[in-house]
Amino acid sequence: MSLALTIPIPEPFTDASLGELPAVPVRRTIEQIISPRIFSCQPETSVVEAARLMREAACGSLLVIEDTRAVGIWTETDALRLNFADPATFELSVRDVMSWPVKTIPVDTTFNDAAVLFKRHGVRHYLVVDDQGGYRGILSQSDIVLNQGAEFFLKLKHLDTILDPERRPLMTSADTPLHEAISLMREQHVEALLVCYPDSDYGILTQRDVVRLLAEKTSHLPVGAVASHPIISVPKQTSLYYARKLLAEKHIRHLGVLDRGELAGVISFSDILTSIEHEYVNELQYALKERDEALQISRQNLRMADKVFESTLEGIMITDANGVIETVNPAFSRITGYRKSEVVGRNARILSSGKQPPEFYRHLWISLRENGFWQGELWNRCKNGTLFHEYLTITGIKDETGHYSHFAGIFTDITQRKIAEERLHFLANHDPLTGLPNRTLFMERLLLATQRAQREGSKIGLMFIDLDRFKYINDTMGHAAGDKLLTEIAERLKSTLRECDTVARLGGDEFTVILENISDVQHVAKIAKKLVSKLNGIVKIEQQEVFVTASIGIAIFPEDGEAPETLLMNADTAMYRAKERGKNNFQFFTSDMNTSTMERMRLENSLHAALSRSELLLHYQPKLKLDTGELFGYEALIRWNHPQMGMVSPAQFIPIAEDSSLIVPIGDWVLHTACAQARRWLDRGDLLGRMAVNISHRQLKLANLVDSVHSALQHSGLPAECLELEITESMAMDTTQETLDTLVRLREMGVHLTIDDFGTGYSSLSYLRKLPIDGLKIDRSFVAGVVQEPGDAAITRAIISLAASLGLAVTAEGIEEASQLAFLREQGCPFGQGYFYCRPMDVARLDDWLAARRRELAAH
Repeated sequence: MSLALTIPIPEPFTDASLGELPAVPVRRTIEQIISPRIFSCQPETSVVEAARLMREAACGSLLVIEDTRAVGIWTETDALRLNFADPATFELSVRDVMSWPVKTIPVDTTFNDAAVLFKRHGVRHYLVVDDQGGYRGILSQSDIVLNQGAEFFLKLKHLDTILDPERRPLMTSADTPLHEAISLMREQHVEALLVCYPDSDYGILTQRDVVRLLAEKTSHLPVGAVASHPIISVPKQTSLYYARKLLAEKHIRHLGVLDRGELAGVISFSDILTSIEHEYVNELQYALKERDEALQISRQNLRMADKVFESTLEGIMITDANGVIETVNPAFSRITGYRKSEVVGRNARILSSGKQPPEFYRHLWISLRENGFWQGELWNRCKNGTLFHEYLTITGIKDETGHYSHFAGIFTDITQRKIAEERLHFLANHDPLTGLPNRTLFMERLLLATQRAQREGSKIGLMFIDLDRFKYINDTMGHAAGDKLLTEIAERLKSTLRECDTVARLGGDEFTVILENISDVQHVAKIAKKLVSKLNGIVKIEQQEVFVTASIGIAIFPEDGEAPETLLMNADTAMYRAKERGKNNFQFFTSDMNTSTMERMRLENSLHAALSRSELLLHYQPKLKLDTGELFGYEALIRWNHPQMGMVSPAQFIPIAEDSSLIVPIGDWVLHTACAQARRWLDRGDLLGRMAVNISHRQLKLANLVDSVHSALQHSGLPAECLELEITESMAMDTTQETLDTLVRLREMGVHLTIDDFGTGYSSLSYLRKLPIDGLKIDRSFVAGVVQEPGDAAITRAIISLAASLGLAVTAEGIEEASQLAFLREQGCPFGQGYFYCRPMDVARLDDWLAARRRELAAH
């Protein structure tokens, strides 16, 4: 059989498309396909850890190394030898179950000989060694099947020609225990086991599945729960070529074979390897490389070659030594649009796209003259002018004088594959929401930018941008609204910066900007000020207006770090400083920032363990009736007694708890502890009003607050009317139905609801009137100025009047002076709390205060 029409070297070949011939050199050895990387383990490695290593490496075997010497090999087949019903199995070491001695194969073994050895010895892995006994790699049956140059033969042969109808696949039911199924595979010496499900469908359990289950220490499940289901199947008329391709693409080793829609059997890589006959491989090699012997091939083989030439999916073009086309196959016409009659006798440059430079063809012809072979990718042009990407193999064929007389080109249209690859590359390096570079691409560009700046002695400005209150917007309006906001922010950033600047999204609401070739720091400050202004404002999302601001941290290369990771960390630190200074601003990195950042990190790490170590405690501040001075409840205030740092201010750790979501379990603990203490005071007669507990925004939005409150009341036995929950003004103004439903359910339970720090937010009075609330608390900042500041006095009077008109109880917090108390009494404020009466105290000190108060009242 011959496809080779021999061709004298013409002027440089154009990018005439010639597709991929089966790459079958005269003597192709296994050295060309083995990977030098050997995955190994020590004999003492546990079988579970070995299975994890094999799974992570996506390999079928581990070489067992002891003192640099291979003492065995542990394969997927060896995993079948384990008794999954015995828990002690998972404690075995590889030494107990490995195969030994290790079978080796020389590195210069040909493909054909390797295929024969695999078949003769019945193994799936060889250790490849060189002349000095050095280890060169592992060769598997899969390597031979995936790299065997027998495409033409494989396309002509169908699955039913290698499927033995007498050899039925081993099968079991889906409810069979896993350990029994594995035992059955071991006893029957099979690579795979069919699993029959009640719906008459089939799955498959393979040796690779067993390794995965071993890595996960899975043993007490029915086989149907862990088998691959359903089994990937193809009709029995499918060619071996397509079957091999499908096995490779799906990363599997077995395919079901269907006969009239019914499962007739299973074929594997081993079956395909067996089917590649040694003489056909040699015949194709001989046909492509030896013109003289090819002319003497029998008429039968010539007919086979003609059939392959006509039916192959790859385009084939044969030219003479001057590049004049002598013949093409139907696939050539299908791909290029040219009929055979339109191209025979014309030069191959008819397909030239003009996209390859002259240097491209010079290198191509150097390879052809020296090696008689060239392989690679290029662009060509169809008859209708459309460009297509192709993978091309050109083989030079010599005449009896030893000169190249013809060239055979085989090509495959890979345009769609390249488009898919480019799309995958884009998705791997870009944020799918905004289209901006993601963290991976950003770090690559930052590394290149620092390298350029180092060479040129220039500076780089790195900005770390974080949106203020984004979590609140995302939680209240939903993730879809959050995504739209992020998209808008990305567009504002791109429109504000230069094309040469890199804008990236690292994740969430974190963006970064790389400014290259900056003249001085003032230039960076100018850009940062411009960005703060651009990002500050109203964004309309789903018919609602959202006010957005951003905080920006800036690090300068090389002053603030030469490594990209250091530069990014310092910009992030500067951003947090911008947030600490009121947000909606930018800050340059300074060395002292790392100290505060590390302190915050240590505090957060300690806070994670504070609950379990009983370091948190509650202090209570009494609330009194201002007109009579009678006790009317308490407010529970959390404190943290750190074993090394002592009492940590809530202003330090509450924001950390909010950011890390620790506020939910901490808030739940506060609720249960405060209710239990309130019940004790109620039983003693020291609770005449209510116990007030502050509720965070995250508790209201992310936790099941109603259930938590119900649980605290039930466990403590505290009546619901004795509990008061304080929420911030911004939480109360959250207009989502979910928030309103939660407040209504709490109110229906009998719990009192109060808006804390009233007057500091942006309340809608019409919405306030509809809220299921019982009271307002005047923020301490207004109370502090009622005597000296007319504005604070006016606001305080307005809040008291508003509460009275709406039928709400009003409490003034932060009363510290007698003049403040006199003002509040004069305005009719019913309740108050503050240092004027007493500071927040722990239970023991507060009990003493209550006892002293009772003695004082008794004395009068």
